[in-house]
Amino acid sequence: MDNRTHTTTVIRPVRVFKMGAVRLADPAPTLSPEAAIKLYAASYPHLANVELNEPELIGEELHYAIKPQQAVKTKG
Repeated sequence: MDNRTHTTTVIRPVRVFKMGAVRLADPAPTLSPEAAIKLYAASYPHLANVELNEPELIGEELHYAIKPQQAVKTKG
């Protein structure tokens, strides 16, 4: 009988938010990605109403690209 025990380690990827070439660290890993990115709105007001692209796993990081906010066009 084999008495060896096997353990499994689960590594949770680190979330990174990308705004062009700027990398923003995850300010609150326990929040949803959308809620976490809104915490940056005090420093980056344009992030208050952005959307995130689907995450991409790169190494041990989960990259979320920030979608630029669409400008609202009006006839004038």
